[in-house]
Amino acid sequence: MILGILLLCHGVVAQERVPEKTVITSDRLEMQGTEGKNFFYFEGRVRVEGTNLQLACERLTVVAAREGAKGEGVGEIGAIEEIIARGEVEIHQAGRSAYAGLAKVDPRAGTVTLAENPRVTDGDTEVTGYRFVLHRGEKRFESIPDPDAPPEKPSRSVVRLGAMPDLGFDQTEKEVDLDERLQSDASGTEGAQPEEEDE
Repeated sequence: MILGILLLCHGVVAQERVPEKTVITSDRLEMQGTEGKNFFYFEGRVRVEGTNLQLACERLTVVAAREGAKGEGVGEIGAIEEIIARGEVEIHQAGRSAYAGLAKVDPRAGTVTLAENPRVTDGDTEVTGYRFVLHRGEKRFESIPDPDAPPEKPSRSVVRLGAMPDLGFDQTEKEVDLDERLQSDASGTEGAQPEEEDE
C-alpha cells in the first residue's frame, strides 16, 4: 500500500517563490516524535514532489520541527529541518538533474550535498566527482575533493561538455603532423650516418 503524507516545506532548495506543500509517497512509513522534533522514515519507491523539486530514492529520512503541546505523540508538524535520501537518488530541480548514492537536503542553508559517486547534468554538461554541494536559487555548485585520497591518485572532478565548435585550424593532407616533423628533424641532424655506396 502506498502511503502519502503532506508536509509544509519552507523552500526545500527552491527558488525565491511562494513555498508549496511537499508530498512524499513510499511503500512503507514509520513516524517517531520527540519533545522537539518529528522523524519520518520512508522506504520503497520513495518519491518527493515539492517547490521546484522532484526527488526519487530507495530510503528517505525527514526531520521536521515539532509544534504543539508536550505529550501529544507526533504533534504538529513544523518546518522541515533536514532530508536525507539514500539509494539510487535522483534529484531534478531548476532544469538541472543530480544522481548519487546519498543526498542531504538542508532547507535552512538552501543546499543539497551529494555523495557516493555523484553526477550532475545541466544541458550538455555533465560533472562527476567525490562530493558536490548545490546551492538554492543559483545554477552553481561546489565540487569537494576526497580528503583521504592518496597523493599518487588525487581526487579529481571530471567535466564533460558538448562538442567544441570548429575553430578553422584544419590541416591539409600535404601537411605533416608535429610528431612526424620532430622525427624528421632528429634524423636529419645529430648522429646522421652517410649512406654506403654500392660497390
